[in-house]
Amino acid sequence: MHHSYSDIQQKVEDFASLVQKELAQVVHEKAECPSAALHEALGYVISNPGKCIRSFLASTSAQVFGVSTERTLRLSAAIEVVHAYSLVHDDLPSMDNSPIRRGKESCHIKFGEAVAVLTGNALLTLTFELLSTMNEGCAVRCEIIELLSKACGRCGMIAGQMLDMEAHSSTSFEGVRRIHELKTARLFSAACEAGAVLGGASAEERAALAEYGAALGCAFQAKDDLSDAREDGERCYGSMAHILGMDETQGYVDGLLRKCEEHLKKLPGNVDTLGGLVVFVENLSV
Repeated sequence: MHHSYSDIQQKVEDFASLVQKELAQVVHEKAECPSAALHEALGYVISNPGKCIRSFLASTSAQVFGVSTERTLRLSAAIEVVHAYSLVHDDLPSMDNSPIRRGKESCHIKFGEAVAVLTGNALLTLTFELLSTMNEGCAVRCEIIELLSKACGRCGMIAGQMLDMEAHSSTSFEGVRRIHELKTARLFSAACEAGAVLGGASAEERAALAEYGAALGCAFQAKDDLSDAREDGERCYGSMAHILGMDETQGYVDGLLRKCEEHLKKLPGNVDTLGGLVVFVENLSV
C-alpha cells in the first residue's frame, strides 16, 4: 500500500479547515459568555488550532466504519478544544513558560496569567459540554466522555505534565517514554477509539485503533524531540534525542510506525488514510 506524503498532507489540511469552521461555530454559539475578556481569550485560542492531527485521527477512525465526516465534526471540535486547554496551561510561567504558541503570543502573554488559567479551565469544561450535546445516543456520548476524560485526566495528560515537570537531565529512556505516552499518546489513542465508538466498532477493532493511536502518538512526540534538537543545535536535556542520540531516536520512531502498520492490518474496511498518517508522521518536521 503506497501513500503519498503530499496527498495525506492535503487531506489533513482540508480537514483542519473543516474543523476551524466548526470551532468558529462553537465560538459563535457560546457568545453568551458574560465576560467579554474571557470570550475574547477563548476565541483567540480556538481560532488557532494547528494541524488538527488528533481530531483527524478521530474522524478518520470513524470513517473506517462508514461514518460521514460531517457526523464527526462535533467530536473533532471537542478534541481540539481539550488539546487547546492543555496547551494554554502548559505554556504558563509555572509550567513550561512558553511565550509563543503556533506563531502567536501565548494566551498568558496576550491576556495575562489569571485570564489564561481561567481560559484553560473554560476550554476543559467546554470540551465536555460539546461531547454531552453531540447528536448521538446516550450510550455513545457517555462512552466517549469516559474515554476522553481518562485520557486527559489524572492518569493521562495531566499525569504526563506532572512527570514532565518533575523530570531532569538524568531522566531515563523509560521515564521519557512514559511522559510521551501519558502527555501525548493517550489523547491520540483516545481520539482513535472515540472515532471507533462513533462507528459502532467491535471491542477488538477498538483495541486495534487504540494501540495504533498510542504508537502514532509516541512517534509524533519523539519526532518533536528530534525537531527541537535540530533547531536548538543541541540535544535538549531530558529529551529522547538527548538520551538515545539522533540516529537511535529515529530508529525508535521507525519501530513505532511499523507497529502502527501492524495494528492497521487487524481492521476491516479502508484504512488507507490511517496508513497515510504513518507516512505523514514519518516525514513530519513537527
